[in-house]
Amino acid sequence: TIYSAITQMTETFTKTSDNKKNVVLVEYPRKGSWAVGFATKDNTGEISNKTQKKLVNVFIPTTPNPTSGFLLMFPKEEIIFLDMSFEEASRFIVSAGTSNPK
Repeated sequence: TIYSAITQMTETFTKTSDNKKNVVLVEYPRKGSWAVGFATKDNTGEISNKTQKKLVNVFIPTTPNPTSGFLLMFPKEEIIFLDMSFEEASRFIVSAGTSNPK
């Protein structure tokens, strides 16, 4: 079950074009604390309309099991897009930060 979930998530994120960055850095769970996450898509529809903000859906995986995590919506201007591959970010998360991305 875990293998298939990881495989599905990996396939989803690695199929994105090189121009589209999806590894992000966000302040979570509070200002001054940082988390690596995956931007899944721009949030459109009722949630963005009600908040009147340009939001991005971000999946924040948990350590050491990246198949569980949190779906959070951040204002686009509060997100830092990283030049890190999905694989590098996943390795960083699963290793609890002991492997440093390049």
